[in-house]
Amino acid sequence: MDKRLIIDNSSRVIVERKSLKSLISKNELVRLFGSNNAIIATLVEEAGFEGVWLSSFEAHASCRLPDADLLTVSDYSNMCSKIFDRVSIPILMDGDAGGGSPINTIRMVREYEKNGAFGICIEDNKYPKRCSFYSGVKRELEDPRYHAMKIKAAKDNVIKDDFMIVARTESLIVGNSIKDAIDRSNIYIDHGADAILIHHKGDTPDKIFEFSDKFNHKVPLICVPTSYNQVTEKQLIDNGFSVVIYANYGIRAAVKAVSEILKTVAESGTLSSANDRVVSMEEIFRLICVDELKKNEVKYSI
Repeated sequence: MDKRLIIDNSSRVIVERKSLKSLISKNELVRLFGSNNAIIATLVEEAGFEGVWLSSFEAHASCRLPDADLLTVSDYSNMCSKIFDRVSIPILMDGDAGGGSPINTIRMVREYEKNGAFGICIEDNKYPKRCSFYSGVKRELEDPRYHAMKIKAAKDNVIKDDFMIVARTESLIVGNSIKDAIDRSNIYIDHGADAILIHHKGDTPDKIFEFSDKFNHKVPLICVPTSYNQVTEKQLIDNGFSVVIYANYGIRAAVKAVSEILKTVAESGTLSSANDRVVSMEEIFRLICVDELKKNEVKYSI
């Protein structure tokens, strides 16, 4: 098995970078937190989360774009490589609808894997996708047989055994039945999916718990409790979930904090009015490894 060794920036010691598959195999709840850049991903790691979710929502929002397949594989690969270079926890990529065809999915998987991802999540929205939480937009699901071909194309073209293919069904998002969600998931598993993400935007987890209760496969189940965010990790474990993705809170927190500081400074007329709302420059220096820069300048000077 490829251990994907990394070098810890503080101690320069080679350590093992665990894969999502290996974390899930421990039968504990694996917690991923959303990020679209390396500094937030570092905070995610330092807070004790097991992995990073590089989400389409946050990636598009950071560019002030709606989440509608407007960014490219190259855009995501660039973000992924920068995060991979600075953290030791695995990255799960949001692959949206996998591109317009299985051929697009092949390139997506190849690029994301070589840029450091440990998995890709592909949803059965029709391409170009629309964010699950947008209201009043045209929303259609892909024929499950065609989406299964994207899953198969992804699975057939991974390089390393520890790269996960996650099939995400939006069946509950569009109001379809639990049976439809299960039928779709079964097809995706038959074509190579390593895990199923069952998405839901209700205000309680009842639907996803009903799904997990009726679902007979042994593959890991994943959820994204954005709208039913009072659910506890214990409840998820008790109902058979292996992975939870805490999505979009990073960018939402950043927008709130920065907006409040801007308002404070604009109203007070002095930057000092926001001193108690920001971290020190030294903390930023620590996060961006300035000490490492200084050591290298000495080490490689003439």
